Amino acid sequence: MLFGAPWFSARLVLERFIDPAGMRRSLRRAFPQRTDSAPTGGRQFLVDVSVLAHHDAGTGIQRVTKALLGELVTAPPEGYVVRTVQASRWQSYRYVGESSTSSKVQVRPGDIFLGLDLASRILPHHRFQLIRWRADGARLCFVLYDLLPLLHSSWFTRRNSCAYRAWIRTVAVHADSVICISQSVADQFRAWLSDQGFDLQSSPDVKWFHLGVPSAIGRRVASHNLIVPRIAQRPIILMVGTIEPRKGYALALDAFEAIWRADHPAQLVIVGRAGWKVDALLARLRGHPQAGQRLHWLDDADDDTLSALYSAASGVLVASEAEGFGLPILEAAAYGKPLLIRDLAVFREIAGDGATYFRATTPIELASELRDWLIDLHTGAANSSALIAVQDWRQSARQLLRSVLHPHEVVQ
Repeated sequence: MLFGAPWFSARLVLERFIDPAGMRRSLRRAFPQRTDSAPTGGRQFLVDVSVLAHHDAGTGIQRVTKALLGELVTAPPEGYVVRTVQASRWQSYRYVGESSTSSKVQVRPGDIFLGLDLASRILPHHRFQLIRWRADGARLCFVLYDLLPLLHSSWFTRRNSCAYRAWIRTVAVHADSVICISQSVADQFRAWLSDQGFDLQSSPDVKWFHLGVPSAIGRRVASHNLIVPRIAQRPIILMVGTIEPRKGYALALDAFEAIWRADHPAQLVIVGRAGWKVDALLARLRGHPQAGQRLHWLDDADDDTLSALYSAASGVLVASEAEGFGLPILEAAAYGKPLLIRDLAVFREIAGDGATYFRATTPIELASELRDWLIDLHTGAANSSALIAVQDWRQSARQLLRSVLHPHEVVQ
């Protein structure tokens, strides 16, 4: 999954919900219209927040969901009323904020359903509702973040992989449009449709858009914190993202150990929550001889702390083996920080000439490239991230809406 970056600054609706009751109260304030029937005026733009409505785990996809939803509510598509909906495995889609049986979603011709949240364990249980919606004239659109559970199932739990396979097949069969978060993901999805024998003429329209960052990022004034002043005396290399097998943290730590043995002063700072299948790595981080000295892991950093770390960093390292996008690249660019990133097609799509790329697969290889990059950082010769086009969430939401509302336009 995308987006392990712990950044988020929602503008309107979904700050950071602690419990479902709190979410219902917040959404009632944000959506004061009745939720017991379809609205009398305007078409519905139904946004699925099924996972987020149950629990905000603070994952990358949920942060993207909140950011884009905030923009959709602030500037709804013309002629539409934005309404959030949710379902569970046992309950069909309802309007968020009501628990009565009368709050079941009702659609009319011209309504749009946007699967913004990744409800992989929920959506396949409601195929018949999707069929009815399409028969009633609604369009079904889904945001596709990546295909990693299909392409690299060993990185995920068996339960997650199985749920994802059921979800992606449901989307392929029932969606009118699939909007991917990068051209690379769109290409992968089209290839998967072809490999699975789907008729590309009758398959969903496939479009893509790019994600964004908070509009104030890079200009944020960080509040006082304890860790940054303590470590700012030596070079800081920052890594941001959920700790998962594919993120390359183990390889990066191996490479840093190699340069530390030569007494290099650079520090590795990791900001990211613990994920799955990484117990050995977590134990290694907690018990490392350099922990608290040249190695720092922050598993619950707030926005102010992360902002201070980006500001203080000498550079940002992104070692992921696969991604659907790569938000830390945009975040680093917003702060004007040089980047050392793995040579992935999606990273080339986002960063272009604004980063230094590596292809190392072993600790020795990465340590060598890391040393060279650190020298370039010191001399000012590293590629500048100023060449990266950074957009905010408002611009990202506009791209998304263009793909949803005008599915037959040529892809950007």
